[in-house]
Amino acid sequence: MIAPMKRAFVVLQEHDKRESLHKLRQLGVLHLEPMVGSGAEFERIVAARQSIVEALGLLAGVKVEPSGTALAVRDALDLAESIKQLDLDARSAYEESVLLTREIERIRSWGDFDPALVSELATRGQSLRFVELPAKKLTSLPKDLDYINLGQFKSLARLALIARPTTVLPADCVEFHMPEKGLSELESELVAAQARISAAKSAIAAKASMAGALEKALAAVDREVAFEATRSGMSPGGEGMAWFSAWVPQSEVKHLSESAAKAGWGLLLDDPLDDEQPPTKTENSQVVQVIQPVLDFLGTVPNYREYDISGLFLLFFIIFFAMIFGDGGYGSLMLVAGLAAAAASKKKTGRVSDPVRLLLMLAVATVAWGVMTASWFGIDAARLPRFLLDLAIPAISNENRESGDNVKLVCFTLGLIQLVVAHGKNILRDRKSPKFIGQLGQAAMVFGIYWIVLNLVISATKYAIPSWSLVSVGVGFMLNVMFGSHDGSKGFVGGIVASIVSSLANIVSIFLGVVNIFADLVSYIRLWAVGLAGVGISQTVNQMAGPMFGKFSLWLLGGVILLGFGHGLNIILSVLSVIVHGVRLNMLEFSGHLGMEWSGYKYEPFKDTVPVGRVTTERSPS
Repeated sequence: MIAPMKRAFVVLQEHDKRESLHKLRQLGVLHLEPMVGSGAEFERIVAARQSIVEALGLLAGVKVEPSGTALAVRDALDLAESIKQLDLDARSAYEESVLLTREIERIRSWGDFDPALVSELATRGQSLRFVELPAKKLTSLPKDLDYINLGQFKSLARLALIARPTTVLPADCVEFHMPEKGLSELESELVAAQARISAAKSAIAAKASMAGALEKALAAVDREVAFEATRSGMSPGGEGMAWFSAWVPQSEVKHLSESAAKAGWGLLLDDPLDDEQPPTKTENSQVVQVIQPVLDFLGTVPNYREYDISGLFLLFFIIFFAMIFGDGGYGSLMLVAGLAAAAASKKKTGRVSDPVRLLLMLAVATVAWGVMTASWFGIDAARLPRFLLDLAIPAISNENRESGDNVKLVCFTLGLIQLVVAHGKNILRDRKSPKFIGQLGQAAMVFGIYWIVLNLVISATKYAIPSWSLVSVGVGFMLNVMFGSHDGSKGFVGGIVASIVSSLANIVSIFLGVVNIFADLVSYIRLWAVGLAGVGISQTVNQMAGPMFGKFSLWLLGGVILLGFGHGLNIILSVLSVIVHGVRLNMLEFSGHLGMEWSGYKYEPFKDTVPVGRVTTERSPS
């Protein structure tokens, strides 16, 4: 369930803000409203955070074993600055190497010479200027122009003119500007710059093992940023007071009130206004809590006024997972891996982590579906032991030629159940308003369209459309038009009229809603289709590897490798299919009928699980 929230206004004494905030952070129940920090202290901590973030970014591409060394925040800042300086050195050397490379390429074709000699000649009154011009234009040069022909480069003649810097050059001449250094000297400097780049990068890589220590220091600095933003961002209350607003779970109100009375804080509590959006905190049993890692991975948080569907999400996700994997053999492998992970987790932390518990649930469900359908590593039903076939449910067993249609029936029935559950929850939500009749209409349309789907997708002979299903769709449509947008403030009849007018104004969307119900129900066939694709891959791998068994050892080894690779790849594809299809049915089809937008934000209390004190510039004792 989503925990009810209270708006809290906390008033503190200005001179006592820091100590009071430390106590509030230890209390750890307030979700603070965003505050903009200010002042030198805040800017210093933000700059420290940015320094560590930049250093971690420089270490991100280097893969080494973490050292496990812990660093004080000041030492972490020193390390971050040294990494940034190394990167600055590397960048500077790189820029220098780019300039050197350009200069080398510019003068390379002129050969290696000492520019100082040219400068010395100029001091003695013999100015040389180097030019190039088309070779065919050489004869057109003025007769009184003295020059030395240095040879030809491609179609250009290169000359050393004996001319002062102020002398105007002939129109076809392009002057070669003398470099400050010779070619060999520039090449030596380029090698040195490249060596500095390599040395700086190596030095950065040598510090990559400290990335973990920097991340821990960053977490400490983040806590201090939040703390200082709160301290400096409070609104002044006059007479030496300051205040801020926050959210607190209703279950923690008593604890907060007692702490406020003991510490001498001012505290005002109020219910959220209709236009306010409190954070979302879900409170579920340990069984339901195992689905939280999946929701965290998806980054989805329900709106405070939406539903917490964690329990239903878990139930249907397990079913969808089992049907998509669809193989008891794969489920058995996952079960063995899950038991090993559970033993390791229990030994390390004293408890089995939520992801491991979820894996065990999914593995058991997959094995159960494999037992019911006689699916074991894609082995043909005719080759399975008799006892495995006897354990299967005949209607959906792979031994049954009609099992495909029966599994489709299971898929569509699951869709019917899930969508009706969604509208059932909406009916309970709107039970105090005539709008619940519109939700009844939606549920009636789902029931009627369910039979149409069976008729069109599975078999028109087996599943003839009963006349009542069309009536159900028609009546449900009318109820949705009359009550779907009912406004109770206009009275019962007035609300119906307003709802009808609104529906007529959006008649295209209303009809598309009916089409969407059909599309949403048909969408559940993906459970059968993706599961069938997995079985097909398994059978193909078996057929390819089968002839390799029974031959000499090299072929036998190749068969084992092919089986391992093929089934391993199929498992990976099945995992991806669960993410794409199994999650989709919960997050789109089911959530769409619930009217959920997943527009909430997570409850994150102002707390410090690992007290670190202030971020100081003092170096920790060695």
